[in-house]
Amino acid sequence: MSTPIDHREFVWRLHQATPRAWVTPTLVALNVAVWLLNLLSGMSPMSPRPIELAAWGANFLPLTIEQPWRLLSATFLHGGIIHLAFNMWALWDTGRLAERFYGNGQLLLIYLVAGLAGSVASLFFAARTGVSVGASGAIFGVVGCLLAAIFTKAHKLPPALVQSMRSSMLMFVGFSLFMGFTAGFIDNAAHLGGLAGGVLMGMVLAEKFDVDEYRRQAPVRAAFAVLLAALVLGAAWKLLPMPAA
Repeated sequence: MSTPIDHREFVWRLHQATPRAWVTPTLVALNVAVWLLNLLSGMSPMSPRPIELAAWGANFLPLTIEQPWRLLSATFLHGGIIHLAFNMWALWDTGRLAERFYGNGQLLLIYLVAGLAGSVASLFFAARTGVSVGASGAIFGVVGCLLAAIFTKAHKLPPALVQSMRSSMLMFVGFSLFMGFTAGFIDNAAHLGGLAGGVLMGMVLAEKFDVDEYRRQAPVRAAFAVLLAALVLGAAWKLLPMPAA
């Protein structure tokens, strides 16, 4: 009969493994800084025009095909302060926990891969005919890696934590996707693409639940995760529809 994992001892071990969760606040600061630069350029704080967002690097199929860097730049742009505030709240809430689970470098990798996956997925749908911006694809990836951890490694986590996280994460995903399907301005393709990318990375990367196991497995699993992400994103890029002439 296994002994339940003590919640306090588990939290202590996570903090020992990752003493400073600096990636999440840095990402929040970068997103806010880009929005402030947008304001200084004359953009509306509430509803910037699509042409302005495109000039700053929004994701839009005819432009992104020629300028692939937009896949990443679009994830740091937002369609107004409400869009930004909601995304940064979600990132702050989930990112710090994911950073304890996976460590600083791996959380950054998850965020970037999920953001790119969301942008690529959007090119098949919303960004095919209009501009797409926002960190939500990357944030869904952060949620996805947490879901991967609690569904595949539940035996390594305190039962109460698994139960509360499972409920809150699934509720967040369900509500956000429901809103996306009922509101035409929300890019659910980016959400689903980011979620899939985050789940994939979360299943491949080593968690910091057991420090010794992490040290043994992390380098190989991280290298495999990068290779897998490159192959999947590259294959999806090859399948993109060509923009109309």
